[in-house]
Amino acid sequence: MRIGISIEGGREAEAAAAETHGLFGALVSGVAGAECNAGAYAASVTTYVRIVVRLQMGGENPVTLAEEIAVLDNITNGRVVVVADVSGLDAEAAAEDVGLLRRALTPTPLRHEGQRWTVPAGLPEHRATDSVIVTPPPAQIEVPVWAIGASSAACGVPVVRRALREPTTAGLVQPGLVELSGELAQDRETVLAWASAGVTHLFVQGARLDDVSRFLQPEVGMVQFPRIVANAAQPMPWKDLKRASEA
Repeated sequence: MRIGISIEGGREAEAAAAETHGLFGALVSGVAGAECNAGAYAASVTTYVRIVVRLQMGGENPVTLAEEIAVLDNITNGRVVVVADVSGLDAEAAAEDVGLLRRALTPTPLRHEGQRWTVPAGLPEHRATDSVIVTPPPAQIEVPVWAIGASSAACGVPVVRRALREPTTAGLVQPGLVELSGELAQDRETVLAWASAGVTHLFVQGARLDDVSRFLQPEVGMVQFPRIVANAAQPMPWKDLKRASEA
C-alpha cells in the first residue's frame, strides 16, 4: 500500500513535505470550480509526487473540467490523479458526469447526449460541429479517475473509501482516506488494517510526516523491514574523505 497526505484548502505548499518524506502523492481540494488552481499551486512546489485533485462534480460541465485537468496534467508532466466528488448527485447523474469526464480526457472526438449534458452543446451562436475534442490532450495516456461520495459506486471507477469495513477485491486500485490519531502505536494498527483490507493507496491526515515516512510507510511498503532499523538513531554523517586524505 502506498501512503499519501490529504491537504486542507489553502495549505497546498505542504505538498512539498510529501515529496521530502517520500510519499506517493498529495490530495488537494479547492473552491468549487477552481480546484485545478489548488492543484497547480501544489504542483509548483513539487517535482515527483502525484497531484491528486478533488473535483466537485455537478456544477461545471465535465468537458470544461476535463480541459482544466488536461492543462494541469501537462504542466505537471503527467502527475495528475482525479478524485471526482459526486456527493451532491444521485447515482444516475453521478454516472453521467464521471463517464463524460473520463471520455473527455481521452484523445478522441466526443459526442454526448444525456439527461444533464449535451456535447456539443449546439447553442445558436456556435458553429455547427458533430463532435468536440479536448486540447491539449493530457500528458498521460489515461488520467486515473477515482470517485468519492454516496453515489460513487455507480460511477464505474475506483471508489475512495472513508471507513474500513470489509476486505475489498473489486479492482486493482482501492484508494482510502483516513484521519489518524497522532499516536504511533494506534496509527500503526490503523494503517495495517487498511492494508490488510486490500486498499492500495491511503491518504492520511493528523499524523506527523516524520512518523508516516519512518514508521508507518515501511510497515506496509516493506513488510520485511527490520523494526530495529526503523527505531535506530540516524547514522553519523560520512567523513569528508578529501579533507581526511589531505590531513
